Amino acid sequence: AEDNNIGAKGLTGEAYSGHAFWDSETYCLPYYLFSNKKAALDLLMFRFNTLPQAKERAKMLDCVGACYPIATRNGEEGCNLWQHASCQFQPTTAVGYAIFHYMNIYNDREFMQNYGLEMMMEICKFLLSRGQYNSSKTGFGYYGVMGPDEFELFVNNNTYTNYLAKKNFEYLFKLLDDNYDVEQLKKKCGITDELLSQMKEASSKMIILYNDETKLFEQHDGYYQLPHIDISSIPVTDFPLYSHWSYDRIYRNDIIKQPDVLMFMFLYPHDFSFEQKKNNYEYYEPRCLHESSLSPSVHSIFACELKKEKQALDFFSFATRLDLDDYNRNTCEGLHMTSIAAAWMNIVYGFLGLKSDKPMLEISPMIPNKWQQYSVHLNYLNTNIKIIVQKDKILFETNNNDVVMKIYDKETTIYNGLVVYR
Repeated sequence: AEDNNIGAKGLTGEAYSGHAFWDSETYCLPYYLFSNKKAALDLLMFRFNTLPQAKERAKMLDCVGACYPIATRNGEEGCNLWQHASCQFQPTTAVGYAIFHYMNIYNDREFMQNYGLEMMMEICKFLLSRGQYNSSKTGFGYYGVMGPDEFELFVNNNTYTNYLAKKNFEYLFKLLDDNYDVEQLKKKCGITDELLSQMKEASSKMIILYNDETKLFEQHDGYYQLPHIDISSIPVTDFPLYSHWSYDRIYRNDIIKQPDVLMFMFLYPHDFSFEQKKNNYEYYEPRCLHESSLSPSVHSIFACELKKEKQALDFFSFATRLDLDDYNRNTCEGLHMTSIAAAWMNIVYGFLGLKSDKPMLEISPMIPNKWQQYSVHLNYLNTNIKIIVQKDKILFETNNNDVVMKIYDKETTIYNGLVVYR
């Protein structure tokens, strides 16, 4: 419903107090985008209906615009840990990403005109007001933040935060050039030509920590200089670290809780080359502890694309059996409901090779040697599609509507009974 969201634990336990996180936009929304448009729209409308609370939260942080809460039931910030509530902006940029993602699939101009544009304007106002220029005024970024990797506190220029802010700015600029009726909205949101000019300059000067020789994105300023800990040396009885290590100890090394650099590469896969994905995966994966239930699926998705079949299957097993086998020793607190959506993504974005960050859907299916076949149901452009992947071919069953998508980068018309040989 428009006045509710998806609690990370559902109703299975009291941990998280029923709060919803950015999981809703980055992990749960994709499932609904390809199965239930109304539910997908409801998730977005929850964020629109709680826009007043997000604007109040921005004021509490001495900013303007809309800052969405890290944890919430009613739109107000429900997290009582300042380092998360005041320093993490993944929920805000994730709402912008979710609007972009929804529009990619449905091109719902009525939604955008009546709801989406206002959210994007307020989000970008916040991102401009929270960011700062470096001392030489040559770069714009975010200081004193915490990225998706919650084991690093109060860092500068977390690349995920900077990259998503840049993408949000760019998307707003695109929308303003896309023949919407924006003048009244601009007045309502206080979007002046001067403010747009400031956003464009900030976006163009966004600090993205990237080395063209190594093809690596540094997670944040100074990450490479952090003390290294071999995660295999940590006794299993220390997990979860939040329950056994002091926060101070957690924050002062290079252990990663969950994908950070890999996460923005997952959200915008077309922005990055195979070599960039490979190099960043091979650098950051050994440093990742997967203490977040959302972590194994994203790593499995990368392993699928990088043709690392054993790791893809190992992480898939981790993602799907997390609660059954109590891998993180915390199932007693409740099931990881949003990670079940992540397990769905693992199959669809991983083994099926779905990419949905462009207007035309793409798939590049692979099948592990030990599997005989698997099938996936998607609803795309009002067409129900069943995709059956076998050892030597891909079969399609539809409700007799033809639809165009890319298969292994080749534009293909999908119809009932189509057989594609790899």
